[in-house]
Amino acid sequence: MCRTKEAAFISAVAAAGLVHAVTRSCSAGNVTECSCDVTLRHGGSASEGWHWGGCSDDIHYGMAFSRMFLDVPFKNMTGKSWSGLVAMNLHNNEAGRQAVAKLMSVDCRCHGVSGSCAVKTCWKTMSSFEKIGRFLKDKYENSIQISDRLKKKLLRKEKSQRKIPIGKEDLLYVNKSPNYCVEDQKLGIPGTQGRECNRTSQGPEGCNLLCCGRGYNTHVVRHVERCECKFVWCCFVRCRRCETMTDVHTCNNSEVSNQRHKGCFKKYLFANNTFKFLRTSRLLSATMHSAF
Repeated sequence: MCRTKEAAFISAVAAAGLVHAVTRSCSAGNVTECSCDVTLRHGGSASEGWHWGGCSDDIHYGMAFSRMFLDVPFKNMTGKSWSGLVAMNLHNNEAGRQAVAKLMSVDCRCHGVSGSCAVKTCWKTMSSFEKIGRFLKDKYENSIQISDRLKKKLLRKEKSQRKIPIGKEDLLYVNKSPNYCVEDQKLGIPGTQGRECNRTSQGPEGCNLLCCGRGYNTHVVRHVERCECKFVWCCFVRCRRCETMTDVHTCNNSEVSNQRHKGCFKKYLFANNTFKFLRTSRLLSATMHSAF
């Protein structure tokens, strides 16, 4: 997955998750080195009837912490052979952080007699990590392939598009993604043949996506387990043996046309990445909150 769009996506998610988790901990008072954004406390617009108040999320400390934690190891890599790779990874890390900053919003609360909104107190807050994830997923789907002749200045792969500037929020990659549907032992890709799937699901575990258009086999599995257990005085538990028959669906190994295979693979990859992102983001946030 080195230098692919999936690697770019993971780099951005990790950087964004770190900013989000640290900033939340700062606002909650769990970190002694930071707190709310004090620069906004005395601002506002008296003529419009609102002022800054509450606890605005201060992402500056979270951004700095993320850069120190994730960027410093790359900056310590020296040599011309590393310069382009370092520049690309640093760019993708920063793209994740910029996503958090871009999606900051303003929340307000009204104050006044009988519920009127004579004065509003407003504060800045980060968007939910799910919203940030959807933003990064869109960037992943529109990620930009850059030249494999990596230098400090990153250039688009297509020479005709090199005059188009690369945005701070764009995700960059060099290598096209391998085919995750087919086993490749050299790359450590197990493939999806033989994988158990859910026939009725439209998610990443669904047979239509997981099997990459190759179809699936269905076989019946017999389960025998203890059931209807009762406590008998004195003193043992008496159970019946119950037998159930369950349909199990597994992806088959038959080949399909390249066009159909690639189309299904692309849908599976996007769905699987979204699932992995949500799982990774929850794990990362939980880990960071417990750390602080």
